[in-house]
Amino acid sequence: MATLQMYMDQSKIENTFTSEVYEEVWGTSFGVDNSVGAISDILVHCPGKELLQLSEGAYEEEAGARILKDGKGRIRNYFKSHDLPDIARMEEQHRAMTQILQQQGINVHYFVDESLYWTNLTFTRDIALMLPKGVILNRFAMYFHQGETKLAQEFFAKRGIPILGAIQGSGTMEGGSFSMLDEKTAIVGRSVRINDEGIEQLRRILSYQGIELIVVDMPAYYIHLDEAFVPIDRDKVLCSTFILPYWFLKLLRERGYQIIETDREDPMLTNNCLALSPGKVLFSAGGVRTRKNLEAAGVEVLPVDISEINKLGGGIHCSTLPLKRERIS
Repeated sequence: MATLQMYMDQSKIENTFTSEVYEEVWGTSFGVDNSVGAISDILVHCPGKELLQLSEGAYEEEAGARILKDGKGRIRNYFKSHDLPDIARMEEQHRAMTQILQQQGINVHYFVDESLYWTNLTFTRDIALMLPKGVILNRFAMYFHQGETKLAQEFFAKRGIPILGAIQGSGTMEGGSFSMLDEKTAIVGRSVRINDEGIEQLRRILSYQGIELIVVDMPAYYIHLDEAFVPIDRDKVLCSTFILPYWFLKLLRERGYQIIETDREDPMLTNNCLALSPGKVLFSAGGVRTRKNLEAAGVEVLPVDISEINKLGGGIHCSTLPLKRERIS
């Protein structure tokens, strides 16, 4: 006679990721398995009062930036200018960016810290890695990011988005160096902010979903992959070819991607754009030469000025974390 547990075994699920039960439990309001499908939901943070603390910092020639430190000498943020940030202008630029997102039918969610202590929340891309079935929480190398993991955990839990794992221990990882190329391929850039232990932890978590991880080494001056590589269409990528290694560019071509070049004469972070849907990008207004390259390749460009936000050290891609994208074949 079969025991109760043997009988119950008929409903055993070997892999919840491949079972319809996953959607029954978690729903379908999240998920990113590519970097160009139409975005339906996105996470942003509008820079504001927390940046008033930068007035307590000082310009340091060695860094080429105004540096804010705490009482223990730990860096709490930086601003790439002698002057204090024009917060009103940042807010205006951020509103213009989010208005474009909303005009495209995208639901905009806001990442907030009521304590106002953590001053680098503008770049929501870094807090986590969105995957097809949920999210990975990041662990940061820099002190000024540390509070973001706790805030991110609270945000995703409140919205019922499954936390599939977290980078732990000595591993470090930031979202600006991560990209889902397609449903079975992810790319990460190794740099001063992303170390070997973080990469190996990421590789392990991705393997549970059958996702291959490609690792690209970034030059010392660059901290994130999205400073040099961003997918913009099903078969097009925007690349700063003067930064990326030859083998990676060759791999992209072998996989059928057209490489559109970022013009070296354009400002830094020009490459840091966001695909809103296949062949449509939210793009820095300052990248006028690269914009011509994109439009010549048939890409629709929606320009926005984020020049004051750039001084915090990031761009459009850094400032946005898509929570759900349309799946594409």
